[in-house]
Amino acid sequence: MTGEGMQMATEAQPETQLPGTFTRRATGLVRDVSPKSAVLINFIPGNPVIGLAYGLFFAFGLYAGGNFLLALLLLLPMSLAYSYSFGLLTAAIPRSGGDYILVSRVLGPVAGVASSFYMMLANGMLSNALTAIFFTTLGLGPGLVTIGLVADSHSLVSAGTTLLSNEKWQFGIGVGVLLAAAIPLAGGWRWASRIQWGLFLFTIAGLLFSAIVALFTSRSSFRGSFNDFSAPITHQADSYGGVLNAAGKAGVDVSAPFSLSHTLPMVAVVAGFGLYSYWSSNIGGELRQGRSTKTAHRMALGGVLSMASLALLALILFHSYGKDFLTAAYSAGLPDQFGGASPTYFVLTSVQLDSVPVAIFLVASFTMFWVLLTYVAFLQPTRLLFAYSLDGLLPKSVSKVTRSGAPAAAVAITVVLSTATLAWALFISTSLFQVVTYTVLAQLLSMGLVGLSALVFPWRRPEMYRASSSVRRLAGVPVVSIAGAAAVTSTVVIWVLYFTEAKLGLQDKPQFFAWIGGTGLLAVAFFYGARAVRRRQGIELDYVYAEIPPE
Repeated sequence: MTGEGMQMATEAQPETQLPGTFTRRATGLVRDVSPKSAVLINFIPGNPVIGLAYGLFFAFGLYAGGNFLLALLLLLPMSLAYSYSFGLLTAAIPRSGGDYILVSRVLGPVAGVASSFYMMLANGMLSNALTAIFFTTLGLGPGLVTIGLVADSHSLVSAGTTLLSNEKWQFGIGVGVLLAAAIPLAGGWRWASRIQWGLFLFTIAGLLFSAIVALFTSRSSFRGSFNDFSAPITHQADSYGGVLNAAGKAGVDVSAPFSLSHTLPMVAVVAGFGLYSYWSSNIGGELRQGRSTKTAHRMALGGVLSMASLALLALILFHSYGKDFLTAAYSAGLPDQFGGASPTYFVLTSVQLDSVPVAIFLVASFTMFWVLLTYVAFLQPTRLLFAYSLDGLLPKSVSKVTRSGAPAAAVAITVVLSTATLAWALFISTSLFQVVTYTVLAQLLSMGLVGLSALVFPWRRPEMYRASSSVRRLAGVPVVSIAGAAAVTSTVVIWVLYFTEAKLGLQDKPQFFAWIGGTGLLAVAFFYGARAVRRRQGIELDYVYAEIPPE
C-alpha cells in the first residue's frame, strides 16, 4: 500500500480461528517515508547540537589531553556496525517495531521483548525525560538569562536563573515538551513530516548562523567582544582570562598534552550521542524499500553526517573561541553573573554580537531542537507498542489508528510513561549524569542483541535469510554477520569503558545491575503473562514469531 497518509488495510486473516493458532488483522500502519526523511530521522539523534550543547566540551574537562577527533574516528566504525546490523536486518524483516521485531524473529520472543524493554526504557522513556529536562536546563533557562543580559533585563535573568534551579518548573515545562512532541504524531504522518522538517531547518539555521559568525571571528576578536560585554556585569577587565583562571583553580588542565589514555574514555562520552543513526529501523515497514543495502546506507549516512558535522563545527568554535576557553567554561562555568548559563554556542554568539533579535532567534532555534529530538524519540515506543499489539502481547485497541492514520493509543501511552519517567529523573534519581549513563548502557544492551541477531541470522533463520535481499557476502562470510559481530564487539568495548571510568557516572554498580536485572525480569514476566492470557483464550502466541507480521 502506498500514499502519503497511513490507511486502514484490509483484513490479513479472518476473525475466526482454529484452536491453538494465532490469528490477527493487519491494522494498516503503512505509509511512505521518503529516503530523505529516513536519512533525517537517522541524523537527528546524533545532530551536532547535542554534542556541542552536552558532552563534547564537557569531555575535555573530564579528560584533559584527550583528542576528540581521534575519539570520533574510533567511534565511527562502531556507528557503522550498528547501522548495518539494523539496516540489513530491517531490509530482511521490513516491519515497524525496531529492535523488538528484529530480535524476536531471529533470537526468539523472550530476547525480543527483553531487548525492547531496554530500548523503550532507555530511548523511549529515559531519553524523553532527558530531552524534556534539557529543553529547560540547556535551552530555555540559559536562553532567558542570555536574552536578559543582552537586553539588560534583570527580570529575564531572574526568570532564567529560577528555571535552572527549580525542579517543579522543570517538570511542568517538561510535560509541555512531551505533549508538544506528541502532537505531530497524533496528527498523522503528512502533518508530522512537515513539522519535522520545519523544526529541523529552523534548528540548523541557528546552528549555521553561529558557525558562520565564528568562522569569520578570530580568537582575539572574540576575547575582546566577550570582555567588552562582560565588563559592566562582572566589573572585571578580562573576564575571558578569569574563566581560564577559575578552571585552573578547579584543577582543570586546559592545555594538557595529548593523552591516549584520556582519549579512549572520551570515546564513551561521545558514544552517548553518536551511535544512534539506526532510528529509522523503528519505522522499517513504512520505508520505501529498494535494494537491501539502501536501508543500511541511509542509516550509515545519518551517522557519518552527524559525526562529520560535529567535528567540523567543533573545529570552527575552537578557532574563534579557543579550545582552552571552551574547556574551562564547560568545566568551571562562565562568571557567576551569567546566572548559570552554560557556554553553548547560542550564548557565546549572542554575547559576541550583543543583539537582542539575534539572541532571541538563537535561543528559539536551540530550544526547539529538544522538541524535535523528543518527537523522534517518540517513534520508538509508539511503534513498539504497535508491534506488541499486532503480535498479541497487548490488546488490539493499542494498534488502532485514527482517520489521519495516527496511532493515538500508543502515543497516549508513551506520553504517560514518559511523564512518569520525567518525574523519576527530576525528583528521585541522584543526578542527571546518572540518568544519561543508565540510558546509554541500557540502550547498548538492545543494540548488542540486534548485533547478535545479525551475526546468527543466516544460520538461525536460514529460510528467512535466503528469502531476503540481505544475502551479500564478503570473502564468503555473510555481510550481515560481519556487521553483527562488529556491533557485539562495539557493545562490549563501550560497556568496558563505562565500567572502568569512575568519572562516567556509574559509581553505584550494584544499583545499576539491580535496575538492569529488574528490567529484564519484568520483560520476561510480561511475555509469559501475555502468553498465558492468550492460551486461556485458545490462542498460541508462540506461532507469531515464526513469521513476518502484517502491518
